[in-house]
Amino acid sequence: MAQLWCAVWGHEVDNHRFQTETLFERRCRCGRPYLGKDGSLTHVRHTLSCFLGHHTYQKLVERDGHHEYVCVQCGHPLLFEAGKDPYQRSALFNKKVRYLCGLLGHRVHVVTDRDGYREFACHCGHTFLKPRDQGTHINHRAICVFSGHRIRYLAARAGYVEYVCRDCGHPFCFVEPRAGHPRT
Repeated sequence: MAQLWCAVWGHEVDNHRFQTETLFERRCRCGRPYLGKDGSLTHVRHTLSCFLGHHTYQKLVERDGHHEYVCVQCGHPLLFEAGKDPYQRSALFNKKVRYLCGLLGHRVHVVTDRDGYREFACHCGHTFLKPRDQGTHINHRAICVFSGHRIRYLAARAGYVEYVCRDCGHPFCFVEPRAGHPRT
């Protein structure tokens, strides 16, 4: 039954679980391998406790004149301009989803070009990695809103493995597997 659920709604991701793993090949709780670094797509579901409740963020890095944070559970990143960061004094903070931006779209500014994409950020902290010719307004794709994201490996950085959604450009940062014994 778990495999059918994951096939329809996407696989579960959880940075709390990833922190304890020492396996080189990640497997969903349904038993299937996922989150490969070979360019393959992984369909991931929304973490409803984050989406309906709140994300809990911790600082990831300072880069490109911005402060970057990552949700300790679902891997959702936030990116704020350094001079406009309302959370810069917080080591850990809770933040609700800004539904208005999700509904009406995000007014974004260019952050940087990296890994073959142009990175954009909204004042709400939401980030996107899109083709360079993207405008200054980004809407969420309906397929992602209703059925989750189809993500592929982008880069490893700051102890996390970053993935990007093929459809909407939403990035995710998952805790990198620790050194340990590979799954046999």
